[in-house]
Amino acid sequence: MEKSFPEIVKGRRSVRSFTKEHISDEIIQAILEAAAYAPSSWGGHPMEYIVTKDKETLQNLAKCKRMGAGPLAYSDVAIVPIIDKRKLELWVEDAAVASTYLLLAAEYYGVGACWIHMKDRQGHTNMAEDDIKDLLHIPEYYGILNVVSLGYPAKPNKAHELDPVVHYEKY
Repeated sequence: MEKSFPEIVKGRRSVRSFTKEHISDEIIQAILEAAAYAPSSWGGHPMEYIVTKDKETLQNLAKCKRMGAGPLAYSDVAIVPIIDKRKLELWVEDAAVASTYLLLAAEYYGVGACWIHMKDRQGHTNMAEDDIKDLLHIPEYYGILNVVSLGYPAKPNKAHELDPVVHYEKY
């Protein structure tokens, strides 16, 4: 049975521990196709993605950030959303929306995912963003907001039960 959109949204969690099961290329492609439909500033769809499954590269990606990137070392796949900053000023917003689509699509396909923030974060040698550019041979003028780690969850996650905090007309 397919999940409804509210089930996908409520069930999505940051997954930081994964099984050793591999994600099929078809599912990875479906997740990337969903992200292609993310809204972008001025409708330019400027996002590009680097997908890596190589274990050594995943471990080295995890080392690009001083703290908080551990899930990358144990993930099956990492997706690095990148964007040419020369093309528009709203690259951070576009990368955030596209990354959210990656996360929601992963949930739909039963894949665990975690947003690992990289922009303005310290790496082990330089800033995390610079270390990733060096590792993956990304041109200097590209921006990297985050990396999304993917894998099958090692344990089930419980859905949120939250009520929205809403103010009508005035605070």
